[in-house]
Amino acid sequence: MNSTTPTQAAPRDPRIDAAVARLLGNRDDEIEGTFCHGLFERGVFDAALFESLVGDMRLVASDASAYPAHRATIVWIALGVCRCVFSHFDADDGYRIVNLDDALYSKWSGDYFERLRELLD
Repeated sequence: MNSTTPTQAAPRDPRIDAAVARLLGNRDDEIEGTFCHGLFERGVFDAALFESLVGDMRLVASDASAYPAHRATIVWIALGVCRCVFSHFDADDGYRIVNLDDALYSKWSGDYFERLRELLD
């Protein structure tokens, strides 16, 4: 008698599901309290929320079973953040990041941008 048991898929990591939910919350930049709302709508770069967001993006990007739409959300967020910083320095653009001082810009140019670039690679 040949007995085979069907292979069950490994349960999905609940941390990934939570990270996806937070990414989707950031994708809707009208949701107050998210990094994207603060940066896109209010012109405030919250470093703590950025750190958390990058952690979520890395976790979702590392998931081999991540949906293409979730990967597209990572790209949308990363490009949107870059666009905001670039717009801040465009004299013809009225957009400004109100708390972009020398220390934050140094962190952006030396660390934050590279982390976003790695996610896009």
